[in-house]
Amino acid sequence: MTFRERLREQIEYRGLLDKEVAAQAGISKRTMDSYVGSESCMPSAEVAVRLAKVLGVSVEYLITGEATPQNTIDSNVYIINQSSEKKARNLLHHFANLSVRDQDLLISFAELMEKNAEQ
Repeated sequence: MTFRERLREQIEYRGLLDKEVAAQAGISKRTMDSYVGSESCMPSAEVAVRLAKVLGVSVEYLITGEATPQNTIDSNVYIINQSSEKKARNLLHHFANLSVRDQDLLISFAELMEKNAEQ
């Protein structure tokens, strides 16, 4: 996967428009188009940092596809690799649509599974 593909994937995953990401990152829509379009230009380090912050991923992930402890879904969940990240994001998407009661049940179930895995 290329920088352009990872950037596009993250924008689509978050349900954002290119112009929204551009505005939040403080760049023009035209500049954004050069990153996600067929030109597939690489941004400066400064712009890559801003794009990563807007999208909630690490710069390393956008550039290399490698996930690091900084590449988290929330402050308590560390993503080990790209495959795990996609699964975790999918799980969080479904989790967010559950009732509070069902979320609590799912957390209890996950804790029980983790405890059993440790034994």
